[in-house]
Amino acid sequence: MNQRVGLLGGTFDPIHNGHLQIADIAKNFCDLQEVMFIPAAVPPHKSCKAVANFNHRASMIQLALAGRPEFKLSTIEASLPGPSYTIDTLRYLDSHATIATDFFFIIGADAFLDISTWKLYRQVLEATHLVVLARTGSDSCKVKDLITTLGYKPDDSFQIWFHPSFQKKIYSPLLPSMSLVDISSSHIRQSIKANIPVEGLVPSAILEYIHRHDLYV
Repeated sequence: MNQRVGLLGGTFDPIHNGHLQIADIAKNFCDLQEVMFIPAAVPPHKSCKAVANFNHRASMIQLALAGRPEFKLSTIEASLPGPSYTIDTLRYLDSHATIATDFFFIIGADAFLDISTWKLYRQVLEATHLVVLARTGSDSCKVKDLITTLGYKPDDSFQIWFHPSFQKKIYSPLLPSMSLVDISSSHIRQSIKANIPVEGLVPSAILEYIHRHDLYV
C-alpha cells in the first residue's frame, strides 16, 4: 500500500489553531500517515512586503508542531523558483519521493471555489487527491456544484468523489460533528497590531515568538 501523506500549504502568517484542526480532520478522515505543512516562499497572490519573513513563518510552524511527530514542516518552496505555485510543488514532491506515495492536498472550501484561477489547475487535479474542508455555515452546495462541474461522480455518502478519467479523488468530509474554528491569519495580525488579545487563537509558543520578534506591530 502506498504511503498516504497530507499536504497543507499556505502563507502561515502566522500559523494558528485553525490550521492544526484542519490537519487533524484531514489526517483522521483520509487515514494519513503524516501531514506536511508547506509555507509558501513567494505567495503568488500576495505582495512579499505584506508577508512576514519566510524564516519567521517556518520557525513558527516548527514550534506549533512540537510534540506532533505526524505533523512535519517542509521548506521545499524556499528552494524552488518563485512564485510558489501548487503544481510546481506537487511535481517536485512526486519526483523526489523515495517510496510510493499518494498525496492529499488539503484546502479550504473558499480556496477550492477559486481553483480555476490556479496555474495549470487541471493538472493539479490529476496530480493529487484533494481534501476540501468547509467552515460551519459554508455553502456546501457550491462546493458540490463545482465538483460535479469538474466531472467527478459521488460515492454513496457524497463525501468521496471519483473522476472517470483519472485516479485522483476529491474528499469532502461534510461531517455533522465537524465544526471548523473560524480563525484567519489576517484577523490575528490585525488584532496584534491593535493590541487586542489573541490567546486561544494561536499556540502559546507562537504568541511568545511573535512578541519576542516584534512581528505584526
